Amino acid sequence: MTCKLMAAAAARAALCALWLCVPALAAGTEGPRAPRERDIRRAERILAKLRRLGAAREDAAEFRSLTRKLYPGLFVAVAELGQSDLKTDLDTAVFLYEEAGRTWDEAGARAADCARERPDTFTPLCRELRGGTMRQLLLSKARLHAAWAEAAVRVHKGEGDAGTSRALAEMRAARENDAAIAARVVEALKPLEGVVKLPQTYADYQEHGALSRVGPERLDAEFAGALARAGALLGWMARSPTFYALRGAWRSYADGLFWYRRVQRARSLVVAAEAFEPDPQRDLGRDPEQAGYAAAVNWRTAVKFTRLAERSLSPKD
Repeated sequence: MTCKLMAAAAARAALCALWLCVPALAAGTEGPRAPRERDIRRAERILAKLRRLGAAREDAAEFRSLTRKLYPGLFVAVAELGQSDLKTDLDTAVFLYEEAGRTWDEAGARAADCARERPDTFTPLCRELRGGTMRQLLLSKARLHAAWAEAAVRVHKGEGDAGTSRALAEMRAARENDAAIAARVVEALKPLEGVVKLPQTYADYQEHGALSRVGPERLDAEFAGALARAGALLGWMARSPTFYALRGAWRSYADGLFWYRRVQRARSLVVAAEAFEPDPQRDLGRDPEQAGYAAAVNWRTAVKFTRLAERSLSPKD
């Protein structure tokens, strides 16, 4: 097989890998549905395990022991739920508890920065800690989402009270704000479409070769600003289908930038006749042509994820 055919095959494989998760995301863009009866039963089992994590609080040995027993099973259990606000809150709680366990020492040594937190939900939690740590804040966030999920289960079972109603009202208000935050992420990412070129096929890329409509320095600056703004906002969102679409867009833009920089670095190498410099692409098993098309594939995927998120935010008839 020639080098060009190998490059085309590698690029097609990369594109297929990037798109494996899109059908699942697309299925969830119709908006949250009421949880199914079997999902309620599953949710109760998940909540029982989350209550154990929540009760451990600052006991490092107990928390780590529990996380070793409960993960990755909790991720799998949540993934099996049908899409609903209940799943979104359980998903978010599970990831927050996992993050607290994974970063236990580091987060415990770092003060929570309330000024950087989401104003409607996380800033109040942060202030209640009165100078607490990032680990304490992560645990508080996880308990909040678990409480919203528990309220949804109680209402479904006809066991709601005034406190349950307040929790659900808070959750619904937070979901509306999630949509507003998601729209800001889209606004941050969409300008990147104007500075990159998106060849639709490997042959198009081979013929034209250009990946950017602007110079490398401007492209770096545009990406740095957009990814920083979008990344900060993504950290505020619950783990809904829209969140996953936008995170896919963010990661695809970042991955494409990685390969674009590799191409630029390879092109800037000045190889003297007496002293041959190693090509960084060769060390990664790719030549610059493959790396360039990998950038294009990632950026095309980023645009598709962004469109998917936009559709999920569009008013439904």
